[in-house]
Amino acid sequence: MRKKINILATELILCFLMLFMLSGCTGGREINDLEIVIGMGIDKDKDTGKILLTAQVVKEGELGKLSGSGGGGADAKAFWNVSGTGNSVFEAVRQITHKTGNRLFVSHNHAVIFGNDLATEGLQKYIDFFLRAHEMRPTAMILIAENRASDVMDAKPETEKLPAMNIAKLVKAYGFTSHFYKVNMKEFASCLMSETKSPLAPLVGVSQDKDSEDIYVSGMAVFKKDKIVGKLNEHETRGLLWVLGEVKSGVLIVSSPNKEGNAVLEILEAKSKVKPEIKEGKIVINVRINAETSLSEQTTSENLATIEAFEKMQDAQAEIIRHEIMMTFDKSKELNADIFGFGEMIRKKYGKEWKDFKDNWDEIYSTIKLNIDIDVKIQKTDLLKKPAAQKEEGK
Repeated sequence: MRKKINILATELILCFLMLFMLSGCTGGREINDLEIVIGMGIDKDKDTGKILLTAQVVKEGELGKLSGSGGGGADAKAFWNVSGTGNSVFEAVRQITHKTGNRLFVSHNHAVIFGNDLATEGLQKYIDFFLRAHEMRPTAMILIAENRASDVMDAKPETEKLPAMNIAKLVKAYGFTSHFYKVNMKEFASCLMSETKSPLAPLVGVSQDKDSEDIYVSGMAVFKKDKIVGKLNEHETRGLLWVLGEVKSGVLIVSSPNKEGNAVLEILEAKSKVKPEIKEGKIVINVRINAETSLSEQTTSENLATIEAFEKMQDAQAEIIRHEIMMTFDKSKELNADIFGFGEMIRKKYGKEWKDFKDNWDEIYSTIKLNIDIDVKIQKTDLLKKPAAQKEEGK
């Protein structure tokens, strides 16, 4: 009998809870009361010195017209860049409601772009809002503008109706070249909290060509703590990614064995293994790179599909990889920025010894020795084994 009463009580409780669950979202907001933000740019206002925040808001009505057969007119835009100023990021966000009449909804925000002036001053106090706001996704990308973030937000690329979406698409496609990579708010903040590891973020700019504007990624901005101290170019960025094991694809161009042309190879796979060591009080970082490539193009008539040619091209590729890594390592020492995270590796493996290193890591970093071992294998020649060229007499 008691068992039946307990079951009945449980059913009554469930029914009571369902009444609340099915009665609607009492704390929810109607879609008409929201301005959906897909990108945000933060600069310093030139006149007042306050924070200037630019929010890229979706114009749903225009977006529907532009996607339809009728079009939306030559000057129609599917977005509205609305700005506000304040003494803090949050105040600037709320100031925008004076123009929109609605609150900003940032759950769909894809990218946050900081102007170069703020990055030079230091970003720590400006990113707090984006990490704290409960609607903000920690996976939103962080980028640094070559000049002003508002200029990037205003660009209207030819291939995308929404510039912020175009930026996100560009950065997410980094794997095709491995010349840059995406960094989200959570990752950037994690590096800020590290004792030694320097944060990085993609560097974006705008190029003007007659009537069109193109957004491009020009490398990675390097930070010391929260201030920008330099940049990595495309090859230096790939040098970093080789060590981190994050090279997804890309192109390597080497001279053909007879030096009459080039062999163009696609990176199919790359792996790395990093082993830190302390020898006689000195830090040695051992890096092992294994890569696989395919012959995708050649500008010579010689047959490159031979064991001898493969061996020479593999050695040449290994030298390119070594050069990119060393070039990046030298740049990091020049900037005194531990972009590889070697300090974190030492701390995890040598906790006791790390106590003697951490207070002088800036000086110690420049004394690190880097040992690099690279093995590259050409796996295939795609559809052709021999080039489409006339056979030379006697061969």
